[in-house]
Amino acid sequence: MIKNYIKIAWRNAIRQKQFTILNILGLSIGIATCFIIGLYVHSEMTYDTFHEKADRIYRVNQPNIWGDWDEMVSSTGPNVATALRADAPEFEEVTRLLSTGRQTIRANHNNKVNFYNESRYFAAEENVFDVFSFQFLQGDPKTALSEPLTMVMTKETAERYFGDDDPMGKTLEVKDYDGSWKTYTVQGIIAEVPYKSHLQFDMIVSLKSYSEMMDANGWKWIWTAFATYGLVKEGTDMKAFTDKIQAIPPKWAPPTTERIFNQTFDEFTAGHAWTLDLQPLREIYLSESPNFNVFGPSGNPMFVNIFGAIGILVLILSSINFMNLSTARSSKRAKEIGVRKVLGSKRKALIKQFVLESTLFVLAGTIIALVLVQVSLHTFNDIAEVQLALIPYLINPIFLGIVVLFILGLGLISGSYPAFYLSMFEPVETLKGKISNKFRGKGIRNGLVVFQFTISIALVICTLFVQKQLSYTSTLDIGFEKDNILQIHNIEQMGFDTESLKAKFASNSAFSKVGKSFGIPPNIWSGDRYKALGPENDVVQLRNVRAEEDYLDVLGVEFVAGGNFDSSRPNDKYKVILNEKAVKTLGWGSKEMYASDSPIGKIVALASGSEDEFEVLGVVKDFNFNSVHQEIGPLVIIHHQNDKVWDYGGGLSFYSMKLNPELVKSATDLQALVENVKDEIAQMDPSVPFEYSFMDQEFENTFESEQRMGVVLNIFTLMALIIACLGLFGLAAFTAEQRVKELSIRKVLGAKVSELAVLFSSEFAKLIGVSILLASPLAYFLVDEWLKGFAYRTPIDIWVFILAALCAVIITLLTVGFQTVKAASSNPIHNLRTE
Repeated sequence: MIKNYIKIAWRNAIRQKQFTILNILGLSIGIATCFIIGLYVHSEMTYDTFHEKADRIYRVNQPNIWGDWDEMVSSTGPNVATALRADAPEFEEVTRLLSTGRQTIRANHNNKVNFYNESRYFAAEENVFDVFSFQFLQGDPKTALSEPLTMVMTKETAERYFGDDDPMGKTLEVKDYDGSWKTYTVQGIIAEVPYKSHLQFDMIVSLKSYSEMMDANGWKWIWTAFATYGLVKEGTDMKAFTDKIQAIPPKWAPPTTERIFNQTFDEFTAGHAWTLDLQPLREIYLSESPNFNVFGPSGNPMFVNIFGAIGILVLILSSINFMNLSTARSSKRAKEIGVRKVLGSKRKALIKQFVLESTLFVLAGTIIALVLVQVSLHTFNDIAEVQLALIPYLINPIFLGIVVLFILGLGLISGSYPAFYLSMFEPVETLKGKISNKFRGKGIRNGLVVFQFTISIALVICTLFVQKQLSYTSTLDIGFEKDNILQIHNIEQMGFDTESLKAKFASNSAFSKVGKSFGIPPNIWSGDRYKALGPENDVVQLRNVRAEEDYLDVLGVEFVAGGNFDSSRPNDKYKVILNEKAVKTLGWGSKEMYASDSPIGKIVALASGSEDEFEVLGVVKDFNFNSVHQEIGPLVIIHHQNDKVWDYGGGLSFYSMKLNPELVKSATDLQALVENVKDEIAQMDPSVPFEYSFMDQEFENTFESEQRMGVVLNIFTLMALIIACLGLFGLAAFTAEQRVKELSIRKVLGAKVSELAVLFSSEFAKLIGVSILLASPLAYFLVDEWLKGFAYRTPIDIWVFILAALCAVIITLLTVGFQTVKAASSNPIHNLRTE
């Protein structure tokens, strides 16, 4: 019997090729899109699950409290781990990782010395591998980091340094902060760190190698350079445990507040809660808070939610298409049903026939979808910068179970309605052809078309606004000249007087200006607590950056009051330059008040222990020193030789050079100039790895994730439109076939093809009009919510909605018009000869 059902299904599919192709193609595109999105969402949501004890690992987060700024961050001070080991026996293990920043490595292999710049380099305690399950290939995970000056590296890193030689016991030299070299011994080799890990490293060295630093600073709770993790004992009540550890900061942090800020713990935390947060390992990658994860990648939960919703909607759209076309097509089989009933077929058998046919179509669409996924996944991985693979899921029983349930479910739903409806009519009605004309379901089909195009139009509007926002931010006036600025990194690693290097660059006519700074936009994050002189003034948090006078000339920032540092005035090194926002934050008003109450000459004092005072030398116009995701914050520019302010930037320094557009006209000229700069640095200190960037590119990179999202959103929106158009095309063909005699009669009575096209298309145009009315407020809400994440947002202009509506109308007219013209152009005699 089943064999007979399959044979009948095949004959019907061949007999109605157009419907079959449209049905299966639309469904397979929708399923493939949903599969790809599903793989992406599942990948993003399963970070760090490869660790054997992942469900018991927690990261400890603490707040950074600076004046009015109170934000939970993903790192802690070094003493947090000490306190947890002493007062939290619920932890089976507590371990720390130290972010050391980029490190210069000197390797002597086969009598050849090479220098490397390693950014994926951490220091960790010896028990780190008792907590995390990174696969060891060589060495003992329990002892690999037990001694100072030992290191563990990945297999790929070992091959980069030592080739095919056995790396165990080999040595590498690491440049220390004072310019000296320390020799480290390789004690362990691990497999590549899985890409689905929020900890990404090539090398881990023993934290004991930094004993002097730890001895001097280990008591600090604000030196938040550490990631602290704990492995809780099985059966621990996490809520009670979290409540318990809140007693730790008041007990252990007072030495920090008293020695650094000259305040008691209660005075320092007045109005703020200094808490410890335990964050499950599996939630770290996709968490919106805390920020500043310097140990590896962070995901974007908003993107995951958006794409997850799109995947579900596209699958719904394709399923609706399939059901629409299936129910429409089934009305053409009324006489077949009548004949079968006359010949003795039972209603139950007819229902089975329809459901089986529908299920076979869904199965075919699913198989084609899997092929499409496998073919397109490589391209998607490149665009989205992920590493997705389909094959592992095909052997996953849960995945296969979901696919089977989908096939059976959609087959049952799409086949059951026409089966139950058609099978209940008497054979005499079906054989006289009365059913196809009054076949119910038009209202349902129209409703589903409206739903499809509502979603598709909303996606188009959202996509247009994503592109509009990216264009807006790329052309935004950020307050200084970011174009044509070459930035040279690692200047702090040079052990000589860098002024001689600056002189060489300044003498190069390809550079119009050269300046040094200890931070570069859009990555100026260091800051301190300040207050305007006077007991009545509040302590405020200001960002700061060290710079020499020439650096401000490179940026081309505009002074609204006072002036720049002057090297001929020695006292200028203890003066500061503020931006307009800092002046307001300190309580000195806006620039409109400068004429009567100028901030120039006023005193701003440190409020973090030393209370050193600095005279305001100048005020610059506000400029974006961070990404334009954030509003411009208050900034104090400190003279690079000021030795009274702690350098929170870790001593990193840069040369920024303004290119001369008259001499650097092409990519070839630019590459030659970069090579020349590289050679100059190598001649003076070959141990300094050459690293450079362009400031405009750095700002563009801050929107890298949004740009990727925009590209992926474009693709999925296109898929949704294709699916909707395929469905509309199929329904238009079905409607044209049903109304072909009506159109022929109208044509015989004198109607023109254009008039028939308008008449036929108007019904679908009304549906699209309703879709536009529904999609517009939905898209407005979604766009407005997304734009709330930007400090500077493009206006939600009505022309975008009009453009999307016009596109929808044009697509509809083209799709429906083809079928209309085809039907209206046919010979009326052929269509009416049986009447």
